[in-house]
Amino acid sequence: FVERGWKLKSLHKLILMSRTYQQSARATPDALRLDPGNMLFGRASMRRLAAEEVRDSILSVSGTLNLQAGGASVYPKIPKEVLAGQSVPGSGWPTSPPEQANRRSVYVHIKRSLQVPILIQHDQADADSSCPVRYTTTVPTQALGMLNGEFTNSSAAAMATRLQKEAPELEGQVRHGIRLTAGRLPTDDDVKKDLAFIGELKEKLKLSDADAMKQYCLLLLNTNEFVYLD
Repeated sequence: FVERGWKLKSLHKLILMSRTYQQSARATPDALRLDPGNMLFGRASMRRLAAEEVRDSILSVSGTLNLQAGGASVYPKIPKEVLAGQSVPGSGWPTSPPEQANRRSVYVHIKRSLQVPILIQHDQADADSSCPVRYTTTVPTQALGMLNGEFTNSSAAAMATRLQKEAPELEGQVRHGIRLTAGRLPTDDDVKKDLAFIGELKEKLKLSDADAMKQYCLLLLNTNEFVYLD
């Protein structure tokens, strides 16, 4: 570190390129037997994305993330059902235009009595009290919010539109969707099962091609591979 002139950038590069940092969370049978709690750091510990990472990742894969840097805070759209809980519904929350609302979560305004649902559901710090450390929870409201929330459903629709633009055939759209959300190349079995799922949506629920793809994208956003790093 001293040899590099006490530069943090070079230290960050050293850490990120190390074998330890790049370890997989997958454990061998021997590793699980000898160190089940991973106290010796023989592998990476799987972790769920933080609240801001969840929101930013959804915007990124849907193709709507605005990477503009700097400037004033933004106010993403909050469902009217959430606003109704205020003493004066909507007070102090001037909803930003869509292109500004889709900026990274670091720019989202923090209001003590009103927080963006996708963020507070995934353990964003409670603005009502001091928060020396964040805890990662796994509770039913997270899954319910991801499946039924206005933000995730509109993002799924945007992602479906993106896939249809970037891949001409249905199989290509499925492969591209898995690649975006899981961060890996899909197997042929993955593609086969997902194509069957889309076909079932259209056959049993009588959904159009566009609506079936939207529901498929919503499924992808709700997979463990999307919200957990391994």
